[in-house]
Amino acid sequence: MQEKPNILQVIPTLNISGAEQGCFDVANYLTKNGFTSNIITSSGYRIEQLEKNGSIVNRIPVHSKNPVTMIINIFRILKIVKKNNINIIHARSRAPAWSCYFVAKIAKIKFITTFHGTYNFNNKIKKFYNSIMIRSDYVIAISEFIHNEIKSKYAYSKKNLSVISRGIDIEYLDPIKIDHKKVEKFINDNDIKNDSIKLVLPGRVSGWKGHNVAIEAMAYLRDKSSNDFELIFVGPADNLKLKNNLLQKIDELNLEEYVKFVGPSKEMNLIYSVADIVLSCATDPEAFGRIPIEAQAMGKMAIASNHGGHIETMVKGLSGFLYSPLNSEKLADSIINAISSELYLDENYKTKRRDFILGNFTELKMCKKTMQIYKKVLNIKNINLMFEIKNLRLIEETLTSSEIAWSEINQYWVDESNFVWKSEQNISPRLPTIYYEVTKKPR
Repeated sequence: MQEKPNILQVIPTLNISGAEQGCFDVANYLTKNGFTSNIITSSGYRIEQLEKNGSIVNRIPVHSKNPVTMIINIFRILKIVKKNNINIIHARSRAPAWSCYFVAKIAKIKFITTFHGTYNFNNKIKKFYNSIMIRSDYVIAISEFIHNEIKSKYAYSKKNLSVISRGIDIEYLDPIKIDHKKVEKFINDNDIKNDSIKLVLPGRVSGWKGHNVAIEAMAYLRDKSSNDFELIFVGPADNLKLKNNLLQKIDELNLEEYVKFVGPSKEMNLIYSVADIVLSCATDPEAFGRIPIEAQAMGKMAIASNHGGHIETMVKGLSGFLYSPLNSEKLADSIINAISSELYLDENYKTKRRDFILGNFTELKMCKKTMQIYKKVLNIKNINLMFEIKNLRLIEETLTSSEIAWSEINQYWVDESNFVWKSEQNISPRLPTIYYEVTKKPR
């Protein structure tokens, strides 16, 4: 028997996405709470920090969708599972999930998946490929929206499905802890006007994030409002063709002095601090909607497209406004309504927005719920022994002999040091079951 339960999370890369952040947060929580954290990924700047924090990280090309690579990955992952005595393998994406599924079957360990997106259903092959995410011992959905998608698209009605919303680092995203000298430097370095109303759209420059909708809304704002607005795009722009198309649109609409690309930032707390209003303009439904959550944690108003996870993370009359997706004029109207509402600058509402996030979407809350799932599939119980709560893990042994018609089933509830607190031994034939339970650990 091993001292600590070993959890293995598998994710294609470890950089800045919501799924990657969730993996990172859970890994750190595991190492702080008596579990051993293992990670398999192909690459990412977060690897070094995870290793410093105590996680064991292995680099394997689990980002690949090549069938041959996925098959080879089965044997690579299996080797790691056996070497590190893994108890649970937790896949956070489809391509590695296929490899993990077969590893779990071979190694006879528990298999968990997390749905981080809706995934498309263009054809039967695609649907089959996606279905690996429901072939696990337990399924986690990151929002009620995804939960409903799973049930409708896969006709999935099993009880081993839970919603665990993403959580944020509330210590990092705390307006009280902002270094205002850094904020001022960011404003100066990017030539942002001090007296403008700053609309910030965080996120990778991609077709469905709605950058084009926000640009068109700026044209309406320029013509409809006397206020001086600035639109600030924060995030990587790997798709140069798309960025050039956006720059061309900005030029055609004569918006050069109103729109800025500032690139990616590792100090998003500063970015949110700069913002007067935060935009999330996704043209396709967001699986969760992290941006409005982060904005509200900083006390900021959010304006988001009215579909997907956004609906769960926005409270009417508090968070900000929802608008019809793809409708740039409605977005502009929402911005005008926002700055004229009492929600905009009222300090009381800023506090209430943060309180809403503290009560529902914290990193700690997400990690605790994930830990509960791990304990559930491993049969770990919390038992009160002499007013002391112990986390116990079930070890089961089965011994049989067909030749003499004999069998023995032993169950041991053990703590992290392998001390047995509770035992049930059933020996056949016709022998009584032997029980014992410890009320207090001997010194």
